[in-house]
Amino acid sequence: MIIDSVTESKKRMSSDVTEVILPSMGEGIAEATLVKWLKKPGESVNKDEPLLEVSTDKVDTEIPSPASGTLLKTLATEGTTVEVNATIGWIGPQGAEIPAASVKKAGASAGKPSPASPSRSGTGAPAPAMTRAAASNTSATTFFHDGSITLRSSPLVRKIAREFGIDLRRVPGTGLGGRITKVDIEAYQQNPMAHMPAGQPVAAQPPLLARVSTQNANGQETLEGVPVRREKMTKMRRLIAEHMVESVRVSPHVTTTFEIDLHKVVEMREAHKKSFAEREGFNLTYTPFLIRAAVEAIKKFPVVNVSVDGDEVLWKDAINIGCAVALGAEGGGGLIVPVIKNCETKTLRDICKSLNDLASRARSKKLQADEVIGGTFSVTNPGGWGSITSNPIINQPQVAMLGIGAIVKRPVVTSDDKIIIRPMMMASLTFDHRVIDGEGGAMWLAEYKRVLESWAEVP
Repeated sequence: MIIDSVTESKKRMSSDVTEVILPSMGEGIAEATLVKWLKKPGESVNKDEPLLEVSTDKVDTEIPSPASGTLLKTLATEGTTVEVNATIGWIGPQGAEIPAASVKKAGASAGKPSPASPSRSGTGAPAPAMTRAAASNTSATTFFHDGSITLRSSPLVRKIAREFGIDLRRVPGTGLGGRITKVDIEAYQQNPMAHMPAGQPVAAQPPLLARVSTQNANGQETLEGVPVRREKMTKMRRLIAEHMVESVRVSPHVTTTFEIDLHKVVEMREAHKKSFAEREGFNLTYTPFLIRAAVEAIKKFPVVNVSVDGDEVLWKDAINIGCAVALGAEGGGGLIVPVIKNCETKTLRDICKSLNDLASRARSKKLQADEVIGGTFSVTNPGGWGSITSNPIINQPQVAMLGIGAIVKRPVVTSDDKIIIRPMMMASLTFDHRVIDGEGGAMWLAEYKRVLESWAEVP
């Protein structure tokens, strides 16, 4: 679980108070937005029971309670952005007092006793005993040196600044200690003139999400005469929107489509699905077959597994497959792409297990942040809803995405001119034309088709 490394507390007496800290959720993630407290101050909570829900730029997840007791107080409010390792609340016995020294940025002096808290030698002013889950000793927030100026910012902020050509020296930081947050850089992006010295021109960057012109009459807002009702995007929906707009802006997208005969895959699944379900405890679906075939095709044509950095190509030995999972109404809607790591070493059965685990935890918001990063190639399967073919948008910084269509039985003509009924599927590869030409995309799909049409691996 995401908080395992954070919830290993020291042995506590009945009067102890435990800090609730925002745990580290993966490399490069310096902050998260508190979406919802699942418990209110005064309510009891059990250790490892879901306590709050947070959202990062990678994943929405639930944070379990680090201790049993009463939620005494919450410091962070819903909708606010909190730094990793920051104190966001306290849990303890009903009516217990919160040590005054604990009301500060958690992790600022990790491993060092607070001056007002009992020292290891037993000296110092008496205060209620307080424990704190062991947090990571390092924070993803770092000092970024630029000439004679030192700017405090996270890797995410610096990445946004690089992508949009923003000089961080011109962005005022409103975070702790003058730290530049994502909110700061978004505010600058929307109105850079407000941060420019007098008389110095600047080229304003267009916003990622365009606005439309509406009218208001008698309290009713309309768009081109049509009444409308406004609803704010969820954080996840906004992030998806921004990511998709940015992907199209960065990469010239090209899509090629092949038709594939899946009768050998269908026969293999039908022959083993009952024994597989009895052995593994979950159903055998077609998606793991399709992912496994993609891995074999990548091994032969690895150009679809790279990234582009300016005029350089970043080649990757690992094959980490991201598989898009629709969260549905139970998961709050939206889409998330958990990543099956090191697929080049996995069998079909391994991929089945990994995919089932990741998809199940994605829908229940139990994914760790590092389980949705590091993908090198992605697969989306709208065929499960009947879509015949698709034209997916590349998941940056990857250079290709495979779209899977529905498996449909229909008559086909064989090489000896016979007409037979076969389960057919359309597969589309969308690729980045900066690094993959039409021939390269077609060659990859041809190999993908060959692997599936000659399937022999037993699940």
